[in-house]
Amino acid sequence: MLKIFDGAMGTMLQAHGLTNRDCPEYFAVSHPDVVADIHRQYRAAGADILETNSFGGSALKLVHFGLSDETEKINAAAARVARSAANGALVAGSVGPSGRLLVPLGEQDFDEAAESFARQMKGLEQGGVDFLLIETIIDLQEMRAALLAAKSVTRLPVFCQFSFDENGRTVTGTDPETAACVVTALGAAAVGMNCSLGPEQLVPLVQKMACATHLPITVQPNAGMPHLENGKTVFPMTPADMAKWAPALVAAGATYLGGCCGTTPAHIQAMKQAVANLAPASRKPVPG
Repeated sequence: MLKIFDGAMGTMLQAHGLTNRDCPEYFAVSHPDVVADIHRQYRAAGADILETNSFGGSALKLVHFGLSDETEKINAAAARVARSAANGALVAGSVGPSGRLLVPLGEQDFDEAAESFARQMKGLEQGGVDFLLIETIIDLQEMRAALLAAKSVTRLPVFCQFSFDENGRTVTGTDPETAACVVTALGAAAVGMNCSLGPEQLVPLVQKMACATHLPITVQPNAGMPHLENGKTVFPMTPADMAKWAPALVAAGATYLGGCCGTTPAHIQAMKQAVANLAPASRKPVPG
């Protein structure tokens, strides 16, 4: 059965007063009514899964706002707010990247990164999420750190989403097949991709991933390829444009669809309607 994730959170928060100086994740503490309203809009649009407002909620990210000591509190609050607005939807605990490259490509220690993710995940579980969603990861090593952290502190299912560039690889060079194989072996419950690219560019990457794993495939594209207009980042795809590609993503092997940057409740509603009469595509068994 196909399931629909929600769409972007950041742009929705900006419409409610979020500035570049504010910590988006802290809105679950300081403005829970605003975050809950956004969740309700996505639920009303047909989203089966709501993502917590905790994308940058790891201790390593919150340190930029002087909030690392409140990691567990902020993530638990994000989970509770999403749960309060779920109205029967599942709640996914969003875990984004640390913003630092791990050794040997960068200077971030593997164990320190894992501990940062573990603290975030403890808070999300405390707040009542149904599963964890590690997303927008550009480095296989960081995905390993986050997934192993999850396995060390919780028994919740873990979905793993990578971010790929126009060359079909992560920034650090991992292809979809390798990404899928690694997280499958490490015990992920689902694997997929989000951000960076629009739906058209992600169709062939979903196909490749679906051939490399037996796990369900998730895909949350941007609303097209972004460009600058008058100094602002613009995502060109309308809800109707996104909806046109939703059946192709299902045919490629995706069983979970949603939106990333530039998407709104209207985009999610259009995608939901576009696949309403579709069933997941049949997939060939993966050897091993």
